[in-house]
Amino acid sequence: MLNPVLDIKNLEVSIRSRDGFVNEVTKNVTLELAEHEFVSVVGPSGCGKTTLLRAASGLRMPSGGKVSFEGKPITEVPQGISIVFQEYNKSLFPWLTIGKNVAMGARAYPNAEKERRVGDALEQVGLKGFATRYPWELSGGMQQRAALARAMVSNPRVLMMDEPFASVDALTRNHLEDVVQSLWTDSRFSVLMVTHDVGEAVYLSDRVFVLSARPSTILAEIKIDLPRPRSQMETRKMLRFVDLQAEVLERVEEAGRNSVGTEADE
Repeated sequence: MLNPVLDIKNLEVSIRSRDGFVNEVTKNVTLELAEHEFVSVVGPSGCGKTTLLRAASGLRMPSGGKVSFEGKPITEVPQGISIVFQEYNKSLFPWLTIGKNVAMGARAYPNAEKERRVGDALEQVGLKGFATRYPWELSGGMQQRAALARAMVSNPRVLMMDEPFASVDALTRNHLEDVVQSLWTDSRFSVLMVTHDVGEAVYLSDRVFVLSARPSTILAEIKIDLPRPRSQMETRKMLRFVDLQAEVLERVEEAGRNSVGTEADE
């Protein structure tokens, strides 16, 4: 791949416990993310998906290998990468309004520009008119949309998402998947998402990477050749969708069968 926006080479992450034991989480993970590409990472529970995402974003320094963003090595979370976490109720500040929460992602801009960006981001995720509300006044799905708006307000090159819809009900999850799909389609940012939901990965992605059990490596790379735009009703009924979902699930289950003594904490 020529000039990937994100380049992960031979990534290794080890975590040292309090008693000095070194737990090897990932080993020789290599993947690239092209401009305006949607990539998902799946794998058995405890395989290190979240750890991989944190290392890829600069939140955690790897033990080995290299992560580059726009051709430059990552040593901290760079401008141009935004992150959406699973637990929206912990990622939003309850004492700030939705507008001020979203504005936290645009601190580098002058006030007038910041205000414009906040308004645009809230409108993009369907929260126009909710800027003065507080997080606790919104449903879980609306809170996660606010967290997504905060990630989008800086116009990132790469959006990273860690199980972003796992804490909402199924209908809200489908709606949020389509919100992200619409934002991605209308923009030029790339997405790297980790998820336990195989159907979600297939529905949204251009490629899906399956991680092995710890220490995790890339077990499989599966190209998702479904037509776009995608529809919850129509796409998920396609025979090709069913086949791809089965293929990804089979590889995840294969990794799970080979999992011995992995920890639930990723």
